[in-house]
Amino acid sequence: MKRLQEERERLLAQMEALRNQIVGIDRAIAVMGGTELAPPEERQSVRGHNVKNTVLGLVSAAEASGLSVNQVIDSAKVKGILLDRGTVSSLLSRLKRENTLDMKDGRYFIRPPVHSADSKVHAIR
Repeated sequence: MKRLQEERERLLAQMEALRNQIVGIDRAIAVMGGTELAPPEERQSVRGHNVKNTVLGLVSAAEASGLSVNQVIDSAKVKGILLDRGTVSSLLSRLKRENTLDMKDGRYFIRPPVHSADSKVHAIR
C-alpha cells in the first residue's frame, strides 16, 4: 500500500512539472506569435455562459487533436482569461454527456455531426 501511495505522489509531482513546462512553452509561443500574456491585473475572470463559449472556442480551435482540462485552462491563461479548474472540468463532462464533445485519451474535442442514411435533407419547393 505504501509503495502505491509513493508511486502516486511521484506521478503527481511529474504531472505538476509537466504542467509547468507546458505553461512555459505556451508563454514562449505567445511571445513568438506577438501575443504576449496579459499582466495579472489585466487578466479577466470569466463567468456564466462566457465560460461555456470560451471553453467551446478553445476546444474547437484545437480541432481533432483536442484539449485536456489543463490544456483548456492553460490556453485560456495565455489569452489572459482565468478559468476555474473545477468549473472547466464539470462543464467538459456535461458537454460530453450532452454529446456536444467527445473524449479520447483524456482530450476533449468537438463531436462531428452524425449523418445517417435516414436523415436526408430535402429542398422545399
